Amino acid sequence: MQAKFAEITFTDADVVNPDQAVYQGENNYGVRPWLLHDAGFVLAVVFADCLQDAIDEAVDADRLDRFMVSAEDMGDYPNEEGLSFLGNASEPFDIESLGYIELPIPARSFVAQLNASVNA
Repeated sequence: MQAKFAEITFTDADVVNPDQAVYQGENNYGVRPWLLHDAGFVLAVVFADCLQDAIDEAVDADRLDRFMVSAEDMGDYPNEEGLSFLGNASEPFDIESLGYIELPIPARSFVAQLNASVNA
């Protein structure tokens, strides 16, 4: 199945941490879905309580490798200016072109889920 939001289409395969999904009416502790993209090309959908945590989760899931700065390229960043150190390994990334959209929290529907699984 596909979803479309702000002219960007994504699927369940884009979701990094589906076990952390939240739905309307739940006590979600501020967790919400974040769509990370590069000029509209979907990189990841992540459930997190803030953008920084969403980016770190995506990095740890190897979804933002295109932005990683190699040791050979570190010279292009004097004083590490323009770099963000992300993920559990705190590796250098240049995420200047990374886009994001805070998605609305979806409603849970047993009927919709049942229909989707029956029609799959």
